[in-house]
Amino acid sequence: MKSAVVFSARQLLGYEFCVQLLEKGYTVFAEDFMEWQNEDHEEKWLFIGRNANLQYNQLDDLLSAKQNKYIDYVFIPLPDFYSRDFPQIQKQFIDLLKNITKDEAISQSNFIIIQPSAIHYRNSYFYNEIEKVKSEIHERGTMVMEYYVPVDEQDTFLLFTSKLNEKWSTLDLTSSIANEIICHVENSIYTKK
Repeated sequence: MKSAVVFSARQLLGYEFCVQLLEKGYTVFAEDFMEWQNEDHEEKWLFIGRNANLQYNQLDDLLSAKQNKYIDYVFIPLPDFYSRDFPQIQKQFIDLLKNITKDEAISQSNFIIIQPSAIHYRNSYFYNEIEKVKSEIHERGTMVMEYYVPVDEQDTFLLFTSKLNEKWSTLDLTSSIANEIICHVENSIYTKK
């Protein structure tokens, strides 16, 4: 059975990745910060929270929760982090990413980074730190696929690139962003079998 870690699992895009991955039969390690939770998150979580293939953890419990299991994919939906102004959580998340990318089992995973396409984020501390972590992941030889989500809901495509193909390409959107990205990753010649 394939497995995936999904960060910001109870947030808008992270939750959508959890739902889509569970529908495809993945074991999902759902990670989030308790400080972000509200009633809407709790209510939505009831929809998938009882799934036997779902394991929810607070972010700092990831390494102990996976117990040296191989993880196929690590999904990092950054729009969920940019949409909320929690500098302390962003810093904690950067520190966590630096730690988990050193974990032997996770360092062999395929990292899927979903970025917001808004330019104004590019001058932020969080963006710069994410770029550093991404470079470190690349240097270790780990597969990284990166997607930019549309700015406008009327846009019908995503932009993507990978470590092996540094040119940006487009991917037509015919269903949800999460579903399109998962299908693209699964069908990509770059993913590990």
